[in-house]
Amino acid sequence: MALADDFDGFLIDLDGVVWEGREMIPGAVVTLRELLDAGKEIVFVTNNPGKLASAYTERLQGAGIPVADDRVVTAGEATAGLAAEHAGPGGRAFTIGAPAFHETVAAAGLEAVPTPELSRDGPGEVEADVVIVSGHRDFGYAELLTAARALQGGAKLFATSRDPTVPMPGGAWPGTGAVLAAVETASGATAMIGGKPESHLFELAQQRLRCSFPPDNREKEQRSGLGRLAMVGDRVSSDIEGGRRAGLATILVLSGATTRAEAERASPPPDHVVADLAALLA
Repeated sequence: MALADDFDGFLIDLDGVVWEGREMIPGAVVTLRELLDAGKEIVFVTNNPGKLASAYTERLQGAGIPVADDRVVTAGEATAGLAAEHAGPGGRAFTIGAPAFHETVAAAGLEAVPTPELSRDGPGEVEADVVIVSGHRDFGYAELLTAARALQGGAKLFATSRDPTVPMPGGAWPGTGAVLAAVETASGATAMIGGKPESHLFELAQQRLRCSFPPDNREKEQRSGLGRLAMVGDRVSSDIEGGRRAGLATILVLSGATTRAEAERASPPPDHVVADLAALLA
């Protein structure tokens, strides 16, 4: 019996699981189509808010995966919502991230605080209620200095994740965690995380599913065979730990950020370790 047969639905990460950079991971498309054809519930959950959720949906659909428009949830959505809740109506946000992440923050109702032109005396006072961080390729010193000034002035720090890297062909690239480390070091602030492994992203994903998260009594749920969900990801510290905290079964794939040796050292370990997404149907 295939591992997928044990579950009614899956939360599935994207980077390192479905694709790596611009390349689809071999077998991922066929596997996802077969899971959906079998009636499995799937919501894609990503810590990467470099694109809007709709753009990720379009990419999946363009690859031939018949995913519904509401079945991608990003850490950007979760983090922007948390920050907006803290800042309140009319709240001001200094945002570090890709253009799509700025759009997500604006959609949450936050007023953008621009990066000021730097003089020899720095940006001066920065009036912001929140600073929101996500990694992006154009991160620079002006953003770091502005964020530090805003946080020193009393703003609250939020970030999409602490993932240090993003899986890419040829080797990992620095991720949000690397940028966040610079901001926290420069300011002395500690971020509230909106993405995995915290609960906020999982709560958003739950709202998109027709089968429920398992109750606290996980052993009883396993015996019943009803509404069993699994988190499928490539990173122990975010995907697997987040799934564990949410009460889900956890499946680590070795196609992304984690090696088998690292998986074997994990404590607590994932419930299952497989080579890639295709192994769910093997």
